[in-house]
Amino acid sequence: MRPMRHSSIAPPSQRRSAALPRPAAHLIAALLGLAAVLPAPVLAVEETDAEPVPDPLSLEQALSFAQDHPRVRARPAATDTSEPRALPLDLPRPQPLYLGCHSLAFSGARPSDAARDVAWSELLDPEDAQRLEIMQRFFDVLLADLSFARDNEAMAVAFIQFDRAEARGELGQFSALQIAALQAKYQLIRRQRAAAEAAQRVTRSLLAGALGHPESLPRDLVTPELDPQLSEPPGLEQVVARALDQNPRVKALMKDANEAEQALIRAALREQALELLTRLDLLAVVAEHARTESDWRDLKLDESRTLYELEATSDLGYSMSQQTKARRDERKTAFCQRLTQAELNALQGLAP
Repeated sequence: MRPMRHSSIAPPSQRRSAALPRPAAHLIAALLGLAAVLPAPVLAVEETDAEPVPDPLSLEQALSFAQDHPRVRARPAATDTSEPRALPLDLPRPQPLYLGCHSLAFSGARPSDAARDVAWSELLDPEDAQRLEIMQRFFDVLLADLSFARDNEAMAVAFIQFDRAEARGELGQFSALQIAALQAKYQLIRRQRAAAEAAQRVTRSLLAGALGHPESLPRDLVTPELDPQLSEPPGLEQVVARALDQNPRVKALMKDANEAEQALIRAALREQALELLTRLDLLAVVAEHARTESDWRDLKLDESRTLYELEATSDLGYSMSQQTKARRDERKTAFCQRLTQAELNALQGLAP
């Protein structure tokens, strides 16, 4: 899915349409199909001699860039026996815009919990941490595209409602108050759509930085096939034992630590493992809710389409936008399940 240009629809204040009992079907199809037909904007990037980022870009291709990232090259490997050296510069990594898996799982938890809503960790080998960042940024781009599609459809629906009310207002069928309310609703959704479109570029910029190619913003991403049936997670004690035995970063931290420091490391390791295992359990519940919501929206859309064809109702566009939202939420949950499983693997010293 590509980032989209702004709609070419003229502002409602500049146009009037004849009063109709409901918008024509071809008008709804045209407006709700904007995301599929509008060309992607040209992303201004500098030409470099570096190896280009593939287009389209798959998740496997993206993860292969981790080993050459400056963050990985700047830090000595855990197996390096030379004298430890301080990292000259370790700038913070911005949070993703959409994919916060801790917040999604622990509904109602304290907002903006940056340390828990990112996939990378100081308990991970630098390359594994970079691979997890790439994965989270990759999923964030996909969610930005889905969010734009949702807001694009919602804006089209709001525009039709406002435009029709404005035309009927000229015939005395709608009051100025009713028209103003629909106009305010349309402008709010239009604002949300503009933010979603901007987020498409921001998330691509963050992904490009995670790939080590900040000048090459990816345009097309291949949505990965995610297995809905996740394997049974290991027990807490097994995760902790495996991390102490196989995680190169944890082993390096434990090697030169005194007794008190080792106790702190073990405590941090246990806490992180427990939260990841708990998150997986909660995400399974969230996934069931998302699937139920998506199934309901599919049925609701079928009902709305039938009623629309019988000219009994005009909420077809709304049902379409709600279906798009439900599918986005379902996909977001699947991304979090995949990412959390990768975090748990990396903590145990396994491939993310």
